[in-house]
Amino acid sequence: MIDDIEEIKIVLVEDQTIEAMNIKKSLESFNYQVPYIASNGPEAIEKIHKIHPDLVLMDVVLQGEMNGIDVATKIKHLDIPVIFITAYTDESIIKKATATQPYGFIVKPYNDTELKFAIRMAVYKKNVKDELRWSEDRLKMGMDIAKLVYWEYDTENDLFTFDDQFYTLYGTTAAEQGGYHMSSADYANRFIPLEEQALVGVEVAKALETEDPHYSSTLSHSIIRADGEKRHILVRIRIRTNENGEKIGTKGVNQDITEQEKAKEALKEADQQLFDIINFLPDATFIIDDKGRVISWNRAIYEMTQINPEDILGKGNQEYALIFYRKRQPMLLDMVNASDHEISEIYPDFQRKGKILTAETKLYIKGEPRTAWAKAVPLEDSKGNYLGAIEAIRDITDLKKTEKKLKKSLEEKEILLKEIHHRVKNNLTIISSLLNLQSEYIEDQEALDVFIESQNRAKTMALIHERLYQSKDLKNIDFGEYIRTLSNELYHTMISDTNQIKLDLKVEDVKIDINTVVPLGLIVNELVTNCMKYAFPDNRSGKISIKLYRKDYDIILKISDDGIGLPENIDIENTNSLGLQLVNSLTMQIDGRIELERSPGTTFTLIFKE
Repeated sequence: MIDDIEEIKIVLVEDQTIEAMNIKKSLESFNYQVPYIASNGPEAIEKIHKIHPDLVLMDVVLQGEMNGIDVATKIKHLDIPVIFITAYTDESIIKKATATQPYGFIVKPYNDTELKFAIRMAVYKKNVKDELRWSEDRLKMGMDIAKLVYWEYDTENDLFTFDDQFYTLYGTTAAEQGGYHMSSADYANRFIPLEEQALVGVEVAKALETEDPHYSSTLSHSIIRADGEKRHILVRIRIRTNENGEKIGTKGVNQDITEQEKAKEALKEADQQLFDIINFLPDATFIIDDKGRVISWNRAIYEMTQINPEDILGKGNQEYALIFYRKRQPMLLDMVNASDHEISEIYPDFQRKGKILTAETKLYIKGEPRTAWAKAVPLEDSKGNYLGAIEAIRDITDLKKTEKKLKKSLEEKEILLKEIHHRVKNNLTIISSLLNLQSEYIEDQEALDVFIESQNRAKTMALIHERLYQSKDLKNIDFGEYIRTLSNELYHTMISDTNQIKLDLKVEDVKIDINTVVPLGLIVNELVTNCMKYAFPDNRSGKISIKLYRKDYDIILKISDDGIGLPENIDIENTNSLGLQLVNSLTMQIDGRIELERSPGTTFTLIFKE
């Protein structure tokens, strides 16, 4: 018998690694032990025999030639509860699985509450089954060794006659009780609880007063054994007659039914625990039986409707729908066995996953029109027979309103953010134009070059903000398209003879978020400008190549030329060049690294993650 949750060991049989890890995490969060996860049938059988767990949670479909149903058949002799997990609702599969007598089915997808509920019910079933089996074994053993105790009663002398087996049942001996004979008063006072003596007396009086020689009676009551233990017995009474057919007393057998009573109590407790689970579910929940009558109405649905359980329990003919729809119509739980076409006529936005139905619906709660989310599933026995259905209802009116407000607020913020990028772009364009105007008054070539570089940087940043303004998703900006635009603009601005120097672009449409776009755009500007400005002096011809692509988890940006190359004495990590200093600083900003190849020409390779 399993009493402590923390002692429950569950072997998980699941061939999908990620799904298995997720289920294991859920089971351990319930304080269950998961000593092993098997991924195929033979492995599962071996480990189940070795570990002998309290429960097996197993997918119906497994890799290899042996499926979950085969495994359940192979381990059936171990009497270990099996709960099947399945995404299939095919009747033939369910029928085969049911033949193995599992303790439950869980249909994918499911949530942790459904998983926990299924396991708890399986444990309760196993405990009750064990208690019932133990009780049956006791009864069989009693019959085998003649412990179904016999007694006789002599009416004339008011004496019971007992034997040793009788006294054994009562926890005493003939020697302790003063022999094998006892008056009815002594018997009642010694062994029958005071509150039950009248009940027993009535049944005995019926037997004594009857003139029917074939009269028989059966009753159950408690006894107090000599050691003080309270037990329950079943008493079968018949008439005793002499050889002339005259009534001389009664006779009968007493049978200890304590274990059956305990099993009944265990079943009642399991039913009560099931009721408590449903009653304390946060969603408004009710259950109907196979005749469509309400058999459970939980606290949450009472709070939602202010309809007392006693006013709705037992009601059928879709009377419960009047509360929500002001008319009799099928609610979602009434349609768990209906076709998709039939369901869609009443719930156009419904979804079916396995046997689970969900739908968004308009209804009335306390007389007010509301929006609700509903979920329904059929209730079936171990053979798949329909027993009824359960439905949960959640009022999502306020949630829908909040969702609408948030969506509107987000749209407003996105518009504002785009406007900011647009204005920043305009300001940078003005700065670039001012630098261009100012450069016309500069005669010194070195100073003029500095102005032009600053102007290009401003243009680069303006182009970035133009992209941000145009982008629909600031977390996924097409940087490939940005490189094409920027490179072509620089190329046509700085290269006077496009036949002499070629530009080769091989850039993929890599998506990058706003935090990386700005520094990356400046890096591209500096490196491409450097190639166009210094790689091909004295009218040399050549090619500038730009590549952008993903490799595994890295993003690779390569900017190369086949020009004269960087001088050997230039250390890119320790240089007076403002452009290279910017490149190093911005590379660190995006947590990347930059590599330099000097021959042939110059190749800068930037590697970073997004």
